[in-house]
Amino acid sequence: MAQIALAVLLFPAAGAAVLGLGALRLPRRAVQVIGPGVVWASFLLVAYLFWHSLSHPQPLNLTYWTWVHSGSFQVPANIYLDRLAIFMGLVITGVGGLIITYALGYMEHESDASYARFFCYMDVFILSMLTLVLSGNFVFLIVGWAGVGLSSYLLIGFWYWRWTAVIAARKAFVMNVVGDIGMILGTFIIFVSFHQVTYTGVFAALPGHDTPALEAIAFLMLVGGVAKSAQLPLHTWLPDAMEGPTPVSALIHAATMVTAGVYLVGRLHPIYDVAHYAQDTVAAVGAVTALFAATIAIVQTDIKKVLAYSTMSQIGYMFLGVGVAAYAAAFFHLMSHAFFKALLFMSGGNVIHGMKDEQDMRRYGGLLRQMPATAICFLVGSLALAGIIPFVGFWSKDMILGAAFSKPAGQFPVSMWAIGFVTAILTGFYTGRMWWISFAGKPSPDRPVERPHEAQAVMLVPVVILAVLATVGGFIQMTALHVNVTLIENFLAPTVGRISWSGGALELEVTVATLILALAAFGLGYLIYVRRSLPVWSRALPFLQRLLEHKYYFDELYDAIFVQTMNLSARGGDTLLEEPVVEGTPEGVGSAASSSAGILALAQSGYFRTYALIFLGGALVALIVLVAVRA
Repeated sequence: MAQIALAVLLFPAAGAAVLGLGALRLPRRAVQVIGPGVVWASFLLVAYLFWHSLSHPQPLNLTYWTWVHSGSFQVPANIYLDRLAIFMGLVITGVGGLIITYALGYMEHESDASYARFFCYMDVFILSMLTLVLSGNFVFLIVGWAGVGLSSYLLIGFWYWRWTAVIAARKAFVMNVVGDIGMILGTFIIFVSFHQVTYTGVFAALPGHDTPALEAIAFLMLVGGVAKSAQLPLHTWLPDAMEGPTPVSALIHAATMVTAGVYLVGRLHPIYDVAHYAQDTVAAVGAVTALFAATIAIVQTDIKKVLAYSTMSQIGYMFLGVGVAAYAAAFFHLMSHAFFKALLFMSGGNVIHGMKDEQDMRRYGGLLRQMPATAICFLVGSLALAGIIPFVGFWSKDMILGAAFSKPAGQFPVSMWAIGFVTAILTGFYTGRMWWISFAGKPSPDRPVERPHEAQAVMLVPVVILAVLATVGGFIQMTALHVNVTLIENFLAPTVGRISWSGGALELEVTVATLILALAAFGLGYLIYVRRSLPVWSRALPFLQRLLEHKYYFDELYDAIFVQTMNLSARGGDTLLEEPVVEGTPEGVGSAASSSAGILALAQSGYFRTYALIFLGGALVALIVLVAVRA
């Protein structure tokens, strides 16, 4: 078992190494086999581990060697193989394999060297993400965490000749490093408090009550999760990251990377279960981010930007789930989100590909007749995102809202449910708006392509597979409408425990109300943007539209607080320090030396009488000094 778990990491590592070293020499056919092939090999190994775990639910702490041993500080190179790690591994390699296979067609226009470089970066990302979820200690968790940040920087800025892509990659890297610092400081406190950094050692040493140290650890780790998962206030990098190729958006910013923060809180649930203030903060951050991002999504016109803000919103739901200790619900939504959001990005990529890279959905229209397969798949993803029965998003989203609604501790979870309820309605509206504008009605006169063609098979087959998963995936965990199928919860129970439901019959009413209102909001888009029988809301509230279009002015605020402040400091340092001291000192020394040399040059006239006069003058000065000293 230890060799199989290690091979899960070695396959993408080997693929990345081969593609990176042979980028200029490998034929394209070899790249097409190696790039996705190593990910599918890892998926098969994780599937075997999944099958084995069904009869052996006990976690395995597999130590291969001791990486660092200095006094009491020991860092083993170990893999912690429990059901949560296996669950995450299946999502990463399964959905990741479909996305990388899809990229074979999407990136085919690239040169051979760029083609190999792209799949090398993708394999590095898969390796980093697997390291993150399989690591058995906090140090290797940070290594995988940083690796994900690095590979996302490389993938977002893949088209490095685009200035916007370079800026977006840099922004994502800097924002994620802020989170990395929080995790490093949290790990430092963990070692100081417990003198170990392995999960098993730390969890066994936890006190049974809340302490300031535990709260500090939980809050610092939350900083890392908030940055990686693009939650408020470290969220501004995610929409800009859409500058990367669409398969990158699907893999990193929909299915895997942005869910790392949810995994982090779930993995550290023994800490958050005790650190109540930090856990409540997780729920609050998730709920507020879900509503915040949903409001911005309703005014976006770039199809990928709509999906980006919907990602922020759905990750907010997951944070709400882990914040109310409904860990299985959050991870179920993580899986369902991977299905329908990867489906939306990839089917949206088919549209962008067919429309000559045009991303403004106002310039689409009427695509249902010309790209029927992509349109239907996009509709499936949209209905799943909106939480419409029977698609997977309905079951997973309702599980989180039900857990928040039925939480018995005070009114705080109920208020979080109310925010989630409003967000669900907004999600139905902006999702419907996106689908109706893009695929229904008449073709836009501003279309770049009059008759776009359907995507090729290598791009369409993964989309169809994800559409099927988004349709039937919820049937393995159905707790809404008084249905009781709990396969996901049963599988994760040995790691994160079960969900306590106590809401009674009222949960049925709120579930039905959420479903009806979300469906009505989805249909409202047809009346406004296709039939045009209702006015667009922004005409009555132009100030609100401006506020949302500027994303609540977060970028402008950060620019004023951080960027302009640093620019002002840099200019002040240049004026007060750089020019007068750093540059002025050597220039002053040089000027002094030059002036002294000019004065001394006067004595070098070449005339004997001048030298004799200087000699006599010097001797006279020496005599006067000698007489003065003796006197």
